[in-house]
Amino acid sequence: MPYVLPKHTRDNLVISYQYDAARSIVNMFNWKGTAFSLVFPKPLYWVFVGIHVLLFFLKEYHTCEEPNAIANCTPAREIFAKYPMAIGDISVISSLVTFFVVFYNGNCYNKFEVMYKNVIAIQGHLHNIGLYLRAYYTTPATRWNVMRYPLASQFIFYWSLRHRYHLWQSSQYLSDPGDMAELFFGNEKRADEEAFEGLVPKGILIRAEAEALLENEANVHKLLFSWTIVAMKHIMGTEPPAGEKGNPMLNSDYEQTALMSNLKEEIVGMRGAIGAINAGMLFPVPFLYYHIVNLTLTIFLVLLAYAFLFINDGKGSVFSLIAFPMVAFVILGLVETANNMSDPFGQDLSLNFNQNAIANSMYEESKKLCEEPDEDFLDHLGDPAFNPTRNPDGSLSAAAASPKELPKEEKIPNAVVQGYIAQRDQLKYDIYTLGLKYVTKEMAILIGIQTMALSTVVEMDRIPAALQ
Repeated sequence: MPYVLPKHTRDNLVISYQYDAARSIVNMFNWKGTAFSLVFPKPLYWVFVGIHVLLFFLKEYHTCEEPNAIANCTPAREIFAKYPMAIGDISVISSLVTFFVVFYNGNCYNKFEVMYKNVIAIQGHLHNIGLYLRAYYTTPATRWNVMRYPLASQFIFYWSLRHRYHLWQSSQYLSDPGDMAELFFGNEKRADEEAFEGLVPKGILIRAEAEALLENEANVHKLLFSWTIVAMKHIMGTEPPAGEKGNPMLNSDYEQTALMSNLKEEIVGMRGAIGAINAGMLFPVPFLYYHIVNLTLTIFLVLLAYAFLFINDGKGSVFSLIAFPMVAFVILGLVETANNMSDPFGQDLSLNFNQNAIANSMYEESKKLCEEPDEDFLDHLGDPAFNPTRNPDGSLSAAAASPKELPKEEKIPNAVVQGYIAQRDQLKYDIYTLGLKYVTKEMAILIGIQTMALSTVVEMDRIPAALQ
């Protein structure tokens, strides 16, 4: 039983087509996301069915009694009777086909699982980077200035997959994702798809960065990883921007090193996941093995179409017109399912990974992590008073469902406050009065000293005249 998810949540999943395994009857007759949609449109399936139907009607209804029958005509039943073939007669090739198909399916599913895990890993690394930035920095601008480069790398990577599919005309992804300039600056609404808001209008890149990436011939999504490290080094090496109080822990060289190390680990992990997907897409199931599987399968189904004419102890049965198409459908369905799993980045969202939804959902989630304000109680986390209440024996109390309220400041009555204010004003007055008296006293002493000094100078002026 899958999770009960709203439609917008399901649409943002890596594999958007979810189902309820308990509703087996309903699922059996679905068209979307089933082998029906893979096998029935294939001309090869109808070729095999047509061969069997043609041979069946020849065997059962050709009697040489038709008006336009040729001379010395031999009924088809007699010809088929000379060359009978039971299903058991092709058991050797049947065993080979079973082995090849099972082994081929196993390899393709393993590749599908590796691709899925790496797509999820890219999302996980982006989440971790966003959480680190939210924990260590407080302003949205500081967080976003680092977060936007890994996000841009993700968008560019998924665009490159779609672009390569489009250039390969025989692939299943036929719609044109546009060039990289459209990815950066957006495009107008086309007849076959919705308008795309580019990375520059989204605020993920600025124009100078986008132009530099357009001129770079290397894997530009990898270049953005180095920009992430450079941005972090710049933020750590400068004073916090206005309004950014920062984290006191970052004042420690150890914490700065740990933060940078953690971010580098996430970036390297994300680059590794992208590299694994790229390497996997460039290393399909070896063509030699793919060729022998399909050749053996084709020979087997042609022989099986003939062998089904002789079921019911060689007598044949009209039931073969139902049984053979069902057997051919199952065998071809397994092979087509394997082919689809080995290449999960196509356009059919019921069968492949939803790349646009992956990139856009990560953009929205990262933007929320960076731009939503911190919680009001963040400064109280870890405070013993901001924890679930406990009994004296240490067990959680019945009121543990809600944390304790923080101790509130005691309100002082207004009359008491006015009394304090009056005392403060009196104290200020006393200090002023005492200070004035002290200054007056000191001035009187200074005046007296100056008077005595002047009298002494006058007496000294009289001494020379007395000596004469």
